[in-house]
Amino acid sequence: MPCRWAGGYTTDADQGRAALTRVNEERRRVVVDIDLAKASSVAMHLRNGDLLRVVRLRPTLDAGVTIEGQVYRPGSYAWHEGMRLTELLPSVDELKAGADEHYVLIRRELAPDRRLVVRSADLSAALAAPGSAADVELMARDRVTVFDLQDTRERVIKPLMVELQNQSNLQQALQVVNVSGRVKAPGDYPLEEDMKVADLLRAGGTLDSAAYSGTAELSRYVIENGQSRRARVINIDLAAVLHGDPTANVALQPFDRLYVKEISGWSEQDQVTLKGEVRFPGIYPIQRGESLREVIQRAGGLTDLAFAKGSVFTRKELREREQLQLDRLAERLQSDLAATSLIAARGNQGNAAETYSVGQNLLAQIKSAKAVGRLVLDLDAAMTGAPSLHADVALRDGDELVVPKVSQEVTVIGEVQTATSHLYREGLEREDYIALSGALRVLPI
Repeated sequence: MPCRWAGGYTTDADQGRAALTRVNEERRRVVVDIDLAKASSVAMHLRNGDLLRVVRLRPTLDAGVTIEGQVYRPGSYAWHEGMRLTELLPSVDELKAGADEHYVLIRRELAPDRRLVVRSADLSAALAAPGSAADVELMARDRVTVFDLQDTRERVIKPLMVELQNQSNLQQALQVVNVSGRVKAPGDYPLEEDMKVADLLRAGGTLDSAAYSGTAELSRYVIENGQSRRARVINIDLAAVLHGDPTANVALQPFDRLYVKEISGWSEQDQVTLKGEVRFPGIYPIQRGESLREVIQRAGGLTDLAFAKGSVFTRKELREREQLQLDRLAERLQSDLAATSLIAARGNQGNAAETYSVGQNLLAQIKSAKAVGRLVLDLDAAMTGAPSLHADVALRDGDELVVPKVSQEVTVIGEVQTATSHLYREGLEREDYIALSGALRVLPI
């Protein structure tokens, strides 16, 4: 069989799975399987009209393991019976900076139906005790993933969850568990064989700094009489789990959800900004319920040049609320203008067209306007009154106070003889400053 006429085999050719299509003696088109690795097949004579197709090898890995993720040398490696994780990753030096050493994910397909199962391993524990149960034994075609602590795990976990969903049925529930709350990587994770609370915490990237390590809540669905489902809450002694107490380390079931609580009163540090005529302006961290008066006292109080009546106090929450109202007003006005434009087009009404033009200018002004979020307050009363006086303000994160200097000038402009500024003198009223500017200008008739 002159396969050499076609240039020989490619590197992906499966010589044992060739198919020869020909017309036999009964004038029927048939397909004959041929093993080109055998000399007898190579010596077979071809006939006029024969079509020989050499099958390509499957792209799947038949014997080997693959490693990917936060490692320096990803790729496929040789596998042998009894191979363990520490042979693939013999040292933490194989990991890039920021790699999660405690949750290494292993995707595995089981023969004969390629059923998907997921295992995980604690690489630190495996390296500390090579050959132990912590050093997971690998199987052919395993795919090992090392996660980045700073990156999302959804890129790897989500496709796995889709595969598990596809193979679930009435007899085998979807193998999924969830961890939320104060963990570094909350979300859904594959349920492993003999998986416990401690394993789920490893999957979630362990606790973050705001986690309450006393107790956690495990929500579990219970099927009653095969007809209804109700939720059952199990209190988990998180401190005991973290200290390795096997009695507290509850075994997980499909759809279990672990919630890690937050330490009471924990939040990102709230801050306020003081600007202008305070002795030590700057950004100040605040405690819950701390007042404006208390923070100004911490900042050394107001300077002698402070103009308390002209102070401007703004709040982030008010600014966001005002901006929302401006946006809604712009939407309503735009809708009204569209209706006005339609009326003008139908009736050719000049008034409607003029109204539309004015409305467009107003709409442009509203869209360009930026909310300030100003809260009017009496700073003098807040500073000099009793601590419980309603004039004092309980501060919130993002608040800002600007205290200007006392202005010594009074400026008079417009229809006066001499538009200018004058030094402020106590006792003078508005008409006095107008008189100092030459009085009102009289226009000729």
